[in-house]
Amino acid sequence: MAKKIVVSGAVQGVGFRPFVYNIAQQLGVVGEVYNDSAGVVIFVQCTHTQFKQFLFRLKSNTPALATITKIKTKDCQIEKYLDFSIAQSRSGEVATRVLPDASICDDCIDDITDKNNRRYGYPFTNCTHCGPRFSIIKKIPYDRKFTSMACFTMCEKCQQEYQNPNDRRFHAQPNACSNCGPQLQLTNSKGQDIATDKIIAKTATLLKQGKIIAIKGIGGFHLACLADINSAVAMLRKRKHRKHKPFALMAKDLKMVQKYCQVSKAEEVLLSSSAAPIVLLTIKNNTLSSQVAPKQKKLGFMLPYSPLHYLLLQQFDTPLVLTSGNQSHYPQIIDNQQALQELGGIADYFLLHNRDIVNRLDDSVVQVCAENTRLIRRARGYAPTALPFPNGFEEYQGLLAVGAELKNTFCLFTRTNAIVSQHIGDLKTLESYQDFMHNIALYQRLYMTNIQRLACDLHPDYLSSKYADNYAQTNNIKLSTVQHHHAHIAACLFEHGKAIDSEKVLGVVWDGIGLGADNSLWGGEFLLVDYLSFNRLAHFEYTPLLGGDKAQSEPWRMAYMYLKQHKIAADTCFSGKPTAEFDALLKSNLPLNYTSSVGRLFDAVAYLLGICTEKISYEAQAAIELENMANECLTTKRQTAYEFELKKAKNHTHIDIKKLWVAILKDLKNKVKNQDIAYRFHLSLAELLVKTVLQLQQSYTFDTVVLSGGVFHNQLILKLVSELFESIGNITLLTHSKLPCGDGSISLGQSAICIARERKYEQ
Repeated sequence: MAKKIVVSGAVQGVGFRPFVYNIAQQLGVVGEVYNDSAGVVIFVQCTHTQFKQFLFRLKSNTPALATITKIKTKDCQIEKYLDFSIAQSRSGEVATRVLPDASICDDCIDDITDKNNRRYGYPFTNCTHCGPRFSIIKKIPYDRKFTSMACFTMCEKCQQEYQNPNDRRFHAQPNACSNCGPQLQLTNSKGQDIATDKIIAKTATLLKQGKIIAIKGIGGFHLACLADINSAVAMLRKRKHRKHKPFALMAKDLKMVQKYCQVSKAEEVLLSSSAAPIVLLTIKNNTLSSQVAPKQKKLGFMLPYSPLHYLLLQQFDTPLVLTSGNQSHYPQIIDNQQALQELGGIADYFLLHNRDIVNRLDDSVVQVCAENTRLIRRARGYAPTALPFPNGFEEYQGLLAVGAELKNTFCLFTRTNAIVSQHIGDLKTLESYQDFMHNIALYQRLYMTNIQRLACDLHPDYLSSKYADNYAQTNNIKLSTVQHHHAHIAACLFEHGKAIDSEKVLGVVWDGIGLGADNSLWGGEFLLVDYLSFNRLAHFEYTPLLGGDKAQSEPWRMAYMYLKQHKIAADTCFSGKPTAEFDALLKSNLPLNYTSSVGRLFDAVAYLLGICTEKISYEAQAAIELENMANECLTTKRQTAYEFELKKAKNHTHIDIKKLWVAILKDLKNKVKNQDIAYRFHLSLAELLVKTVLQLQQSYTFDTVVLSGGVFHNQLILKLVSELFESIGNITLLTHSKLPCGDGSISLGQSAICIARERKYEQ
């Protein structure tokens, strides 16, 4: 009998063809296997019994990085094969997946640390189980000639490994060694070579001297210094103009991480995974420089994920600061010359290499909360992993959803995959916007997908929305606008595999701001939602944004406005602030922007408790420091929630927060500890959420509650809410785990809503 087998999923660049080859050899099956744009194609000639065994083994013990989503088989007529071989890759319609970069495997660590191994100390060692993937690929299929390794011709020994089916480097596309592969270069800040035959050891010596070094990694440059040299960390902050935002850390092993932080079993698994993300961990002691993470209760740690990082970290007994190599709001630098030009005023030395980074990738950031992994930034190690289609979304292609303006990602629908891009960031600079456009073009090229439909945020002034509008008009393509908070909930539904015709859920979206259906700036919403539509059932009271965007960077403005709105006197809280100007503005009847944002509510409470009394220096700083303060409360069991008032309006519930302000000011007057007030505030929001849900359930039909929005990155809030819902038997709680709950998930939600509406109303 003769059969054609097509295997779809994450099956390229993971040693899948040699895996198939070895199965065929073991069973005595003849035929061939090759990559094409649909995945891996196998032709076999065998008996019926052999075929059954072949399929069974194909599904069992797959390579470590492989994921099979579908296997199709059919009878075929083929020429008689004499043996089984790995054939040349072919192209065609793209249905396969581009794999994320994978952390160095244990076998490769053994190679680079064994003095008798020819790859001893070689910082670009890899195999089919690990190494660069997405960061070096230019097009599919994933073959060396389509990667930035194409310019490195394999030496005889590497070529023998590449062609040996019993070698784990069999068809490992980035395979190389010190004789034929990429090489390191160490320079000063002017690009002049530092003469040494031991580059990694010399780099370590410079770091121990307190120097700052720009290091070219897998997906971009990092700026590094030793985390226990206070002067070096302080200098890095000064040169990078990064006043307070925490720096990420890299430790040589898990034992070193445990020296500084508490690490749970789930966090150990994340740190040691092939994705190797930055994991946010609770601080155990303060032995590192206080400049690493000012006013924080957590540190972001990762383990070495490339051979270069591994070899370098073995030189130290303390962690390295490893922060993105860029200026604030600019993309991470990936080019050697650009790094020398733009980071020369920050770094003292540069550790470079000559393998091009094709695709920029920041480090992913995750945390564990309420017994689940929570992605905060989805990039290296996770992107561009595709999400499976829930029922009803299959066979839709050519849709591009461009996401929000902050924490931007975009989403591309191919015929077989929903692909959310890596974290691109805030589209605040020309360089970030150009990176956004570059990546959209890249994904179209990788997946050979023509854009036939566009979706964007309802806010017309987002740069992503302007891009989509211009693209739609230029190419005569239909553009759908999607309300920001509706997209948040739809993304979570899609992530959990909810079918296109699923029942309505109650979506609770708490975030900074997003344009609402009434042209106000929403951010504290309770929405009855399905993929097609939403109905706003409840929201926090509207409050003016004094100064527009300045209200988001100066928390005192929101605090003043909340108290002013409720006629609560607290002049002593705003000494030295230009309140008279705002009073005049309010009396002038000039149009103001109004918001229901819970994010801005956090800012206001933080200000009253002495946090960020002037300006914030990074997004959500006030809220993060308020959560840290709440976690210092030692009497959590004795705390009671502050009151909110739920007021019935014409067609929705309005959450009045006057009682909250009165109670907080009373506690401050009575010298209640700020930590206790901060905790009570968190507890109050959690109890309010559940109370509002139960009240709405009396009037509306739903049995599922979905939480989304950046506020739910707050571990304390999510933990308290999850615990409260555990005691409620008739409600299912859904939260994000595969995508961020912040704006990084917006593009997927836009896609899902656009497709649902098209299939419902246009076909």
